[in-house]
Amino acid sequence: MSRPKGAPLLGPVGFLFAAVGFTMAVIVARLFVAVEARCTQSCPVIRVQGFHIHHLYYGVLLLLASSTIMVFATDVRTRWDTALVFGAGLGLIADEVGLLILRVPYWALISLVTLAAIGLALYLATLYKVWTVGRGDFGLLNRYQTLSIFAVVLAMLGFLYFGRPLRAMFADAALVAWVSASLLLLTFGRKHIQEIRRTPLNPLPPSP
Repeated sequence: MSRPKGAPLLGPVGFLFAAVGFTMAVIVARLFVAVEARCTQSCPVIRVQGFHIHHLYYGVLLLLASSTIMVFATDVRTRWDTALVFGAGLGLIADEVGLLILRVPYWALISLVTLAAIGLALYLATLYKVWTVGRGDFGLLNRYQTLSIFAVVLAMLGFLYFGRPLRAMFADAALVAWVSASLLLLTFGRKHIQEIRRTPLNPLPPSP
């Protein structure tokens, strides 16, 4: 079953979540790569028969999975959740476009400009949606979804724990982020999922 006819795929909240997911994915990826350059055997860089699995490929998987769910989701809150994952996947892909597609150094200016352009486009799309359809969607957010999204963001930061060698304070902070994310998801995330299953939400735009 797909979303009702006339229901938008993403409103301003969805675009904002996508922008946040994109931003956090790029920040975490860039920090991880910066730390990885100083790593020895302690960094979990995945290789298959000597082939380095770049995080661009993880981004492709996230993008495909989230976009599929987003298209067929019957609840707007589910589409907002998957928009965050979509943005994260897009961020992981865009982060290595310069290196793998344009064949320029990872820290080259054109690579950074590409990231900035995509991120800016997502935030501008959010503002455009607010301007065209209003801020009504933000009134549908509750603390369960907001804290669930915050938990996912914390979980993304927690991946920096694997980027060793880190100073103990940074490793501890990443570990705290993961523990906090787990607690938030077990409490507010569980309640958020229960609400989606119990009371589907799909506001339609006002008739002209």
